[in-house]
Amino acid sequence: MKKSRFFAAVLAAVIILSAVGCSKENNEHNEPPKENNVVLTPIEPEEPDEPDEIPEISSPESSPEEEPQEPEIPQIPVPEDRSVLILVNPWNYIPEDYAPVLENVQGKYNLDEKAAESARNLVAAAKEAGFNMLLCSAYRTVQKSAELYQRKVNEFLSAGYSEEAAMTEAAKWVAPPGTSEHHTGLAMDLVSSDYWSYYSDLEHDYEKFDSFKWMYEHCAEFGFILRYPKDKQEITGITYEPWHYRYVGVEAAEYIMENGLCLEEYLELIK
Repeated sequence: MKKSRFFAAVLAAVIILSAVGCSKENNEHNEPPKENNVVLTPIEPEEPDEPDEIPEISSPESSPEEEPQEPEIPQIPVPEDRSVLILVNPWNYIPEDYAPVLENVQGKYNLDEKAAESARNLVAAAKEAGFNMLLCSAYRTVQKSAELYQRKVNEFLSAGYSEEAAMTEAAKWVAPPGTSEHHTGLAMDLVSSDYWSYYSDLEHDYEKFDSFKWMYEHCAEFGFILRYPKDKQEITGITYEPWHYRYVGVEAAEYIMENGLCLEEYLELIK
């Protein structure tokens, strides 16, 4: 009886010890070591600081639109001495006190000293090219213009024109006194000797002569322009005169001739 109780007590002790061992083993597997346990405290995210200014966002390839540039206007040459640009035509009379200082150019013909040397050089250059140029008019007084104008009026009166019509037609060929460019001393009429010996007068046919072609091509090199071109008659108020040349200075002359202008058009451009 005593042995039975002893063995029962031992058996109960063994069972209890086994249960404790198993429980301890399970706890070792399920719980991490204390030294590896990390306690995580949640951190609330901080609100970002607001920038003082919000930068503008632009495409790296974008660029400001360039404003269209106006085309450059070529500079128009103007002579240093603007007095050589004096305008005398049917609407602009020569000033009453105008008095050019004259120099001889050829024979009895004189020009303003501003143009005389250039005129002599032009005639000399034409001679070297084989053309003997003759002046048939240069500086002219108002009184002389009055005589020439009246002579032309009489021609039209003889042809049956009324006095008013005769004066109007005459003005197309000979400038009335005070409106002639010859008063300036800067204008001259010249033709070649072969032409003069054939016509003995000024006619439009002069444009057919080689001497005219040479003059037209080279006059600007010496500061002269063909003053009354065929296609500018409505602007100049004067009939086409292939023999009439006007001094304006080399730079202005070259610009006028190269651009097919008359003096009135050029003066409008440089106002």
